Amino acid sequence: MPIGRLTWHLQVHPSRKPSDRTIVLLHGTGASTHSWADLIEVLQEGACVLAIDLPGHGFTRGADPKNLTLPMMARDLHELFLEIELEKNVILVGHSAGAPLAIELAYQHSALNNPAFQITQIIGLNPSLVPPPALYTTLLGPMVAPMATSGPMTSMIAFIASSTAMVNQLLDSTESKVSDQHRDYYRFLFSQPSHVQGSMGFMAGADLPSILARAKGLTIPISFLIGQRDSWVKENALKKIIQQYFPEAQITIWPGGHLLHEEQPLAAAKYIQAIALTNRETSAAPAYGRGK
Repeated sequence: MPIGRLTWHLQVHPSRKPSDRTIVLLHGTGASTHSWADLIEVLQEGACVLAIDLPGHGFTRGADPKNLTLPMMARDLHELFLEIELEKNVILVGHSAGAPLAIELAYQHSALNNPAFQITQIIGLNPSLVPPPALYTTLLGPMVAPMATSGPMTSMIAFIASSTAMVNQLLDSTESKVSDQHRDYYRFLFSQPSHVQGSMGFMAGADLPSILARAKGLTIPISFLIGQRDSWVKENALKKIIQQYFPEAQITIWPGGHLLHEEQPLAAAKYIQAIALTNRETSAAPAYGRGK
């Protein structure tokens, strides 16, 4: 769907029952709509489901790496929602970097008068809310943006990803048990220079301190699902950030890795469904590790 400078790839899955709710799925850096594939059928039982390839990712085309900041991507998503005439109560579900994007989108939306739709809840799965360490900020961070805008560099990375075990090693580092089918999807994605460039641009454009500062103004319910084995977003550091900036948020802990929704899709879908359809966690979500 062409809107402005972007041509969006999105998947609309109608609810199987009459519903006034739409669940919007926002994947993380380096992923695409495939990340949610095994959750869709369950989520359709009580809501319309909208899955989107974010700018610079998957089959969405036209992104400028310099515009892959969270505020700009949130504005692009809002423009998309208006174009498709999204009218229902919207629940934003973001995995990893998709979670701060959902928070920024909700913040921008809250400033509008007479919006066409209402964002009623945010659900973050292993949300990337922990700012990078000082070593990254001072030494590596400044290198990511130039690499993200370098065509030869991203083409080289795509070639390496398609001809080596790099993608498997990357997935293994998440401490999640990813299926062979999903590994194939990731290998395909990272063989595309445009996807590599978009992923690096998304990394370079993540200004978490600013997002967190603005997030204090949000009043809608927020829930976070955290994987105990997540080696990318450490549980203890993440819980401190959540307690500081989202003191009213509900926190649930599962024994999963960073891609826990891909390794436990049915359980993750029921967790989302329970919150999205009842405004609170219920027994439909596994109870172990639950806490505020």
